[in-house]
Amino acid sequence: MQNRCASFLLCLTGLLTFNGELSAAPPTSLTSVATETTLDDAQKKRIKEYTVYWLDMLKTGTPEQATRARNKLVEPVRSMLGSSSSLFRSTYSGDVIPTLQKIVEGDDLFRAVNALQITGFLGSDRAMRLLVETEDPDVEASPEKRLWATIAIREALKNGDLSPRKVSSTVRSVARAASTEKDWRVLMREMETLAAASQSSIPRDQGGDEIRDLGRKLQLEVITNTINRLSSGDGKNIDLIYALRPSILELRQQYLDPSMIEYRRELGLGAALQLGRVYEVVLVNYDSLRSDPELMESSGLTLRLSEETLKLIDTDIRNGGTPTSSSVDAWEQGRRDVVQKNKAEWESVLGKPPYSGR
Repeated sequence: MQNRCASFLLCLTGLLTFNGELSAAPPTSLTSVATETTLDDAQKKRIKEYTVYWLDMLKTGTPEQATRARNKLVEPVRSMLGSSSSLFRSTYSGDVIPTLQKIVEGDDLFRAVNALQITGFLGSDRAMRLLVETEDPDVEASPEKRLWATIAIREALKNGDLSPRKVSSTVRSVARAASTEKDWRVLMREMETLAAASQSSIPRDQGGDEIRDLGRKLQLEVITNTINRLSSGDGKNIDLIYALRPSILELRQQYLDPSMIEYRRELGLGAALQLGRVYEVVLVNYDSLRSDPELMESSGLTLRLSEETLKLIDTDIRNGGTPTSSSVDAWEQGRRDVVQKNKAEWESVLGKPPYSGR
């Protein structure tokens, strides 16, 4: 009987050791610590134990356990009890970032994406360095990792605890990455991030005006660069047109936003010149775009949106003489000559003041 009990206890011990989730009780929540502006040694120990436990599950657990670990690692910086303190974010980031970076650099895409999501919610300077590096197409080969890094950057810019200087440097890094990004999904998210920066809620006395100015400037630069790449005629970047229409729609929404009224003329003059070049994009890639049903549809919608936005801007700025022609039917019917005629008409308008000389 004693031998049977000993065997049972030995098996039970082995099971508890084998199952990482059962080997120790989960550490208590850190939500009460997250808002503290000072941390003693005992609290730092709690933070360390918490991160070690859930990071281990993120690395080695089942997909379900890894998802739970992600949620638990995000929880302290998304507490409903209040915003986490700068000191807590810094301490917490110092404990989790080294492991998260190893996971991001690893071959398990599922765990890497979860690690990037966590990093975005951390919203610290150290976290941002990892995200910016992962977003860079010259550093990270995986478009999926670049995509989720970009999404995480936007989250960190919106809800993180970042200095205005760090926000500005990050926005510049996003624009640099966008200038060579070949995956349209990643580029679209990068454009969205720049558009969000142009409408940042950072107060004026904390450098908000400078950040919003930078966002508008870089947003237009990336759109210009994308149109340049699409107009090259080499056919290498033709899929980028999928990212162009959402960026034009974002510009249009900004132009119509009452809170942006003091920048409306500046935005309109800059945007109009690039909107007029959408004709060039569809004409240079005419046959390639029309040979693919999805590309053809996206191109037609982009052309329509650019024409409508051009008319909106020009009516405001010049107050008369705005071209009324439309290329939508011509594009669908394959009437290239009509699209070329409309292009020439707008070139005549955009080649004169107040658009010329910019």
